[in-house]
Amino acid sequence: MNNGQGVADVLNGLIRMMPDLAWLIVVLTAAFGMFLTGYAMMRLYQANDSADGTGVNWVVAAVIGSTLTCCTVVIGSLSFHYTG
Repeated sequence: MNNGQGVADVLNGLIRMMPDLAWLIVVLTAAFGMFLTGYAMMRLYQANDSADGTGVNWVVAAVIGSTLTCCTVVIGSLSFHYTG
C-alpha cells in the first residue's frame, strides 16, 4: 500500500530535469541582462536629456551588461553543446 517514491527515485527525477532547468537559468539570465542593458540605455538618455554629465557612467553600465549577457549565452550554449 506504500506507493511513495524513495530518495533514489526523487534524485533520478531531479537529474533528468537538470538540462531543462539549466536552459531556463541561461534564458532568464540573458533576459535579465538585456533588461539591465535597456535600463542603462534609458538612464543614459535621461542623463543626456537633462545634461547632468553622468552619461558616461551609464554607457559603461550598458557595455558591461551587454558583455555579461553575451557571455551568459555563449557559455550556456557551449555547455549544452559539450554535455549533449
